[in-house]
Amino acid sequence: MKLPQFLMLIPFLKRLMVETSAEAIHQACTILDENGIQYRIQTLRMRGTIGTMLDSRTYMRINLSQNKWGTQSSISYAIYVRRKDYETARRLTSSIKIM
Repeated sequence: MKLPQFLMLIPFLKRLMVETSAEAIHQACTILDENGIQYRIQTLRMRGTIGTMLDSRTYMRINLSQNKWGTQSSISYAIYVRRKDYETARRLTSSIKIM
């Protein structure tokens, strides 16, 4: 039975992977979709809303891209799957390489 994503509550799921690379998360989601495994993604920001806003304003004032000068954005993505699908999902996504 396929659950709607909003009913997949994170405390009842198992964390499959945490990555800072959006490309790796996309590859994992594609693999999970192809194999019919439901998942939920959580976006984790290491810096709060105010800190992110201050960084953006600072980089806008000096007219530089945040990626050219300063720190990279501190966003991580976590993928959660149902406990019964965890072993299969781990085996399928273990081949993802980060470049």
